[in-house]
Amino acid sequence: MKDKSWIFVLTHGQAGAYLVKSAEMIMGPLKNLEVFSLLPGMSPEEFMVSIKEKLDEIKGGEVLFITDLYGGTPFNVSMALSKQYPIQLVCGLNLSMLVEGDLLRENLAGKELAEAVCNVGMTACCVAPKVTL
Repeated sequence: MKDKSWIFVLTHGQAGAYLVKSAEMIMGPLKNLEVFSLLPGMSPEEFMVSIKEKLDEIKGGEVLFITDLYGGTPFNVSMALSKQYPIQLVCGLNLSMLVEGDLLRENLAGKELAEAVCNVGMTACCVAPKVTL
């Protein structure tokens, strides 16, 4: 694979920025990754413009969007942008998705990467087994 796919993390508030910092504690600096935080008072249009600017800058590279909440503004903005840009979208961001997503994008891109990251996220959400002493 030529270039590592981009990952865009889109969240309400600074949640994504802090998760990326946590992922970097594990993985080291993450390349080809951008965080977009929807801050209080920011309109969906302002949020979208900042994302479009980065999409235009990378000029059609593979991009996986990971949002925090299905149906929230970051998700809805991503859906709107998917009409104009070739992006893949996964929602339900967690730390496992970022860590594994960084590793998986060495060999996967597009829909395959999105499906793999989604599966990692679902597997990471579980009820821990009871420990007996």
